[in-house]
Amino acid sequence: MRSKFTITIAIPTYNRASTLRATLESVAALDLGGEIDAECIVVDNNSSDDTAQVVERVAEGAPVPIRRVLETRQGSSFARNRAIDEARGAFLFFLDDDVIVERAWARELLAELERRTLDVACGAVLPRWSRPPPPWLGPRLYAKLSIHDERALEASSGGEMEALEYYFSANVGFRRDAFERFGRFREDLGVLGGNPVGGEETELFARIIERGGAVGFAPRARVYHLIAAERMNPAYLRRKSFTYGVGSAYTGGRTHNHLDKLLKNAWRMARAAARGDREGVIYHQMECMNFLGYWRARLSRR
Repeated sequence: MRSKFTITIAIPTYNRASTLRATLESVAALDLGGEIDAECIVVDNNSSDDTAQVVERVAEGAPVPIRRVLETRQGSSFARNRAIDEARGAFLFFLDDDVIVERAWARELLAELERRTLDVACGAVLPRWSRPPPPWLGPRLYAKLSIHDERALEASSGGEMEALEYYFSANVGFRRDAFERFGRFREDLGVLGGNPVGGEETELFARIIERGGAVGFAPRARVYHLIAAERMNPAYLRRKSFTYGVGSAYTGGRTHNHLDKLLKNAWRMARAAARGDREGVIYHQMECMNFLGYWRARLSRR
């Protein structure tokens, strides 16, 4: 008897064999119930480590078919769009190569898409700290790391998370036909070789919403995202904010990066420093760096 739903789980990856194995093992352990046929595609974006061997070893005994495809064009958007070309499912679920999924993750993501007739459902991304986070790394900074605050999720009525700032591509499900109706990931955005230009997923989510599509949050579809030690660093966060500013300039359209943003955040940063609020200082530094990245890109494009 043919299953009612077919899904493709896509994992773009580049030189992350050390974390990819755990991700694939969690996918292999999914509880899919009796209504889902699933496949898993690993899009290898020119890895030079043992990614191919890791995929082969996990695929050998996995109940979910796992295959690797090589995408030679360097860049996260190229890898995501290759997954769209390769997918056989009516639904396409994207994961990052350093997450662990809960056993019910795929069923919960699919259920939210179907229950609300969504084109896109973004699931919860919870932190998996590689070491205890420093005291300054609090919930105000979580969105900057593309993770959610579990306490806020539990206290939320649901609608509060229905915002672009809480939609992350580390855990997202699409109806396959959404790409035909709204387009794919822009290939001038995303990680391009060694030069990260962020924002390809946010641009796509915003485009779908602007064109009348339905995007929603799926709080029960949960994954745990590894936060490596090097990301728990103010310099990393500032660089990331700068590159997302660059990406927003490439995206075009309306922007919040006006001079008053820089002035307000500089003032708030000074106030946070005066009261010893290091988390606040770093948050407002990141907002300033986003402004500078945006205008650096705007001026260079002229």
